[in-house]
Amino acid sequence: MADHEPTGVEGQLRVALDNMPGALVYTDHELNIVFCNDRFKAMYTVPQELLQPGRPYPEFLRYLAENRYYGEGDPGALVARRVESLRNPSGQSFEDRTPDGRWYRILRRRVAAGGTVTVMTDITEQKQAEQDLADKEAQLHVALDNMPGALVYTAKDLNIVVCNDRFKEMYAVPLELLEPGRPYADFLRYLAENGYYGEGDPDALVARRVESLRSPSGKSFEDHTPDGRWYRILRHRVPAGGTVTVMTDITEQKQAARDLLEATQRTEEANKQITEKNRALEALYSEIRDKNRQVEEQAAQIAEWNARLETRVAEQLAKIGQMSKLTRFLSPRVSDLIMSGDADDPLKTRRREITVVFVDLRGFTGFTETAEPEEVMGVLREYHAELGRAIMAYDGTIEHFSGDGVMILFNAPLPVENHELQAIRMALRMREAIAALVQEWKKRGHALGFGVGIAGGYATIGTIGFEGRFDYGAIGTVTNLAARLCGEAGNGQILIPPRIFSKTEAQIDVEPIGELSLKGFQRPVPAYNVLRVRPG
Repeated sequence: MADHEPTGVEGQLRVALDNMPGALVYTDHELNIVFCNDRFKAMYTVPQELLQPGRPYPEFLRYLAENRYYGEGDPGALVARRVESLRNPSGQSFEDRTPDGRWYRILRRRVAAGGTVTVMTDITEQKQAEQDLADKEAQLHVALDNMPGALVYTAKDLNIVVCNDRFKEMYAVPLELLEPGRPYADFLRYLAENGYYGEGDPDALVARRVESLRSPSGKSFEDHTPDGRWYRILRHRVPAGGTVTVMTDITEQKQAARDLLEATQRTEEANKQITEKNRALEALYSEIRDKNRQVEEQAAQIAEWNARLETRVAEQLAKIGQMSKLTRFLSPRVSDLIMSGDADDPLKTRRREITVVFVDLRGFTGFTETAEPEEVMGVLREYHAELGRAIMAYDGTIEHFSGDGVMILFNAPLPVENHELQAIRMALRMREAIAALVQEWKKRGHALGFGVGIAGGYATIGTIGFEGRFDYGAIGTVTNLAARLCGEAGNGQILIPPRIFSKTEAQIDVEPIGELSLKGFQRPVPAYNVLRVRPG
């Protein structure tokens, strides 16, 4: 057996280090090698004994220097610089290029035990990408300088990023105003102060153009220069946040348009006399034609009104029937949305992720055995009224009532954003409202409490029943889990499983209840009691 075998943790650490993407070597305060991973050994073509634990790291450096790994120079000086970096690591990375053309980023850090950890990452592909980018930028500049129009690109801070030669030729301004990094507003001010934009306050003239640069409309506009030339200017926002301005010389187009306008005016004048002679005859013919058209339009309009009326009556009858079904288990806002036509066949059977809320009263069965039926119905009316207000406020869908038990769905039949949190908000409002009722009932001698179970998951949803008697329902394990959690909840508790907690833990405060053994579930279910929704 070997004198020393690594412990389980140490062995796992060595496996992890050997499989990390970068190379790593750890030297102690005497600059002896403590450990280097396989990636480090594969990186250098050196005798492997130089990398054994306990060997001085400077011997490894000298081997590389003497074999021209660091290029030309005195091996002693080359090694000394690297030994100094090892003794006093700066904590900042630097780059090293190998004789075979690869690039490595090297980072050395002092460790608490006094040694140094050196991590080397292969950045050859990154360097190649940077070179490719530089080449593409050069190609882009060639393209920009050879395009027919002028172009300038300004960053979010309105500083110039690039402008092509055509842009520089277009304006007689000092070229330093158009250098990358210079504020575009300086260039605009130079033009304003030199009369390029005509008479006016330079600050106001510049401000209007700066605003156009900050918030480009995406629509082109025209600019007339003092020397009589016309430019069409188009500004667009780019995804990076800056603005691209493209200017096209349209002076010849403007001249052609003026020539065309003059020719058109001459032609119109020649046709004017003919038009006047025909006007009287056309007026008479037009009057007869208008009378005939009015008769035809009135007849067609009456026929259209009749058809629309028939269609509208049929649609209203259908809507009345559909609304009577929807309002039985949906909130008015959801019912109105469905009836508006924005939801396509919302009641058809489908599978969807939903949140189910199950609520009931603690001690209700015993209460019904001792109380008068009228008192029981009175309590239920008060109870259901508070539940109904909360359900409607948070766009829940009532799956069914069963005495004091009520099952509510979220994200069905219509999608609800953040439906898990929406269900919790509704439950908290219910808890607050029912708590006030519980105190009132207590004064009447009724010992009642209120519990909630919330679960989330996939279920099959849709209408259940037969012609003339349909209900909207959900089938799946999630409904059973919500009911079981409700059964386990104490007075004032809102119990949720891990799935709901994981999706809302950033917005709520809870207290762990522990694992619950629930009927119908083979494994215990961890549960949490919701205390509150965090502000904001």
